[in-house]
Amino acid sequence: DWTCEQVKLAELSVGSFWNGPAIDPAIADWQKDTAVASLVGAVTQRRLPMDRATQRIAAFARQAGDNKQQELALVFAGVFHVLTPERRKVIDGLDRFGQRPKVLAAHLRQEGETLRAAQTSTPPDNAKVADLTQHLLCDQQFFETRRQSLRFACDVATTIEQRLYGLSQAIQQNLG
Repeated sequence: DWTCEQVKLAELSVGSFWNGPAIDPAIADWQKDTAVASLVGAVTQRRLPMDRATQRIAAFARQAGDNKQQELALVFAGVFHVLTPERRKVIDGLDRFGQRPKVLAAHLRQEGETLRAAQTSTPPDNAKVADLTQHLLCDQQFFETRRQSLRFACDVATTIEQRLYGLSQAIQQNLG
C-alpha cells in the first residue's frame, strides 16, 4: 500500500546516521543544556540552509572546548530526537493519504463505465452524457492534483532524512 517511489522505512536507527561516541537519543538530556537545545532548534529547521547549519555546528564545536565530544553527542541526540518524530508524522500522513487514491481510482473507473453506458444508450441522452463527462473530467483533475501532492509529500520524508544525515555528518566532522 506504500505510494512513494522510495522504499518505506518505518523507523530510523541511530546507527544509520551516527558513528560518534555511544549515545542513546531516547534518554539523552540534550534539552537541559540551553546551548545544545538552541542549536538543535535552529539546525533542524528546514528553512535554514544546510551550509548555514554546518557553520553553526562548527562554531558550536569551537566554543565547546574540552567538552566538545560530549556536547556534540548531545547535539546529535537532539537532532535525532527532533527529526525522527517529524519524519514519522510525515510517514503516517503518507500512509493515510496514500489510501485515498485507490478509492478515487475505483470511483473514476465506475464513472467511466457509467459514461460509456450513457453514450451507448439508445436514444442517447446528450444532457446526461455532457453532465457525466463534466463530472468525470473534474474528478480526473482532482485525482491528478492529489497524485502530484502525494509526490511532493513523499519528497518531504526524503528531505527530512537527508537533513538528518547531513547534520549528523557535520556534527561528526567536528568531533576531532
